Amino acid sequence: MCIDPGRPVRAAALLVPAILLTGALGCGGSQPRREAEAPAPAASKVLTAAERAAWYQECWGHFNSRAWDRFRACYADGVESEQVGSGHPRAKGFDAMESMVKTFTSAFPDVKATVELILVKGETILGVDALTGTHTGPLLGPDGVSVPATNKPVGIYQAHLVRTDPAGSRIVKEEFYSDSGSLMAQIGLNPMPARPVATPAAAAPTVVIAAGTPAELGNIELLRAQMAAYNSHDAKGVSAFSAPDLVLHDMGMPADQTAKESLAGMQAFFSAFPDAKLAPESIWAAGNYVVATGRLEATNTGPMPAMGVRKPTGKTVSLRYLDITHWERGKIEEEWLFYDSSAFMGQLGLVGKK
Repeated sequence: MCIDPGRPVRAAALLVPAILLTGALGCGGSQPRREAEAPAPAASKVLTAAERAAWYQECWGHFNSRAWDRFRACYADGVESEQVGSGHPRAKGFDAMESMVKTFTSAFPDVKATVELILVKGETILGVDALTGTHTGPLLGPDGVSVPATNKPVGIYQAHLVRTDPAGSRIVKEEFYSDSGSLMAQIGLNPMPARPVATPAAAAPTVVIAAGTPAELGNIELLRAQMAAYNSHDAKGVSAFSAPDLVLHDMGMPADQTAKESLAGMQAFFSAFPDAKLAPESIWAAGNYVVATGRLEATNTGPMPAMGVRKPTGKTVSLRYLDITHWERGKIEEEWLFYDSSAFMGQLGLVGKK
């Protein structure tokens, strides 16, 4: 199968042949019999970018079917796993990560991840999936307190950023970006407005592979220019990079926004946080997509009723985020912004999470 790295394709099933280890017994006519020499370890097959995308989707399939042995094979023993902004400590080692996963699946026994987008660049894979299920078991919070089952359905989108080993067949580090505020609102424990229960929008994921083309590098520079406008608090300058029909999926807000709504929200945010700055940590592209991770640093010195900030708190926030932009002809047509709104509100002192 030939894949154009600049165009989305559908992930296909991948069959990876098993590697057979063979050795030979050394023997000679009149010479004493020697012990068999242990075979040299076989080198792992290095997966192509397309195979990595298919392997990644298979790993989520193992999670969905609770095939834990196969799921374990997707991870390195020393994997580091983090639910960014959740308040839960980073899990170090597969056993700790598996315990965290099984704690979540005990709260949502029917939980399923439907992958809708896969971006691949070398040893980095980004997946966006709809996580859906029903809260029928106790949910352990970061404070160690369990929330009894509410029997309510949940559906949120999350971004899953992973780094693999050089062969592309083991995850050595992963970060989940999602909004716990929306999840808690969906089960009735967060009074703030939040997104309705999401349902998967695609039967198969869109797969895009980075190629390092001039177009990809150009889109990265466009995003850097937009960030510079943001850090200068030039809201109209930021908006100039948006297509007229922009759709912004801000996962911490209760509904998608248009270009006009995004501009108005940005202007209100700058009024409430006049020193707001974006501190990017990584920026890379795959096809027409650009992925950026980093921190928002800001001090609240003004009201922002839309976010429940009635009076200035004077507090400073440092919020980690993951942003995906889809570019066409130098403009952003669609954007996905992932962060934990509960972490944001907690740092402002408005909810319990710090």
